[in-house]
Amino acid sequence: MKKGFLEKNSAQSDEKTTLFKVLSRREDLFLRVDNSLLPKLDDDAKLKKMLDTLLRKRSKANRREIINITQHNYRIFL
Repeated sequence: MKKGFLEKNSAQSDEKTTLFKVLSRREDLFLRVDNSLLPKLDDDAKLKKMLDTLLRKRSKANRREIINITQHNYRIFL
């Protein structure tokens, strides 16, 4: 999955999760997503809404952050 606002990092991916780097100039934000959720994130509108929420609610003091999105907490980010 290659979007204009996400970049897949295959070096740190495993059989259960995939790591994506959010392309942002302000900070390093990474999303670790369960592979079972990848088909749900194919919709650009849902993914953009999730990323806007994450960027808006993150702490300004953090320069680098890895956010885990699992089956259990997926609904929180939408």
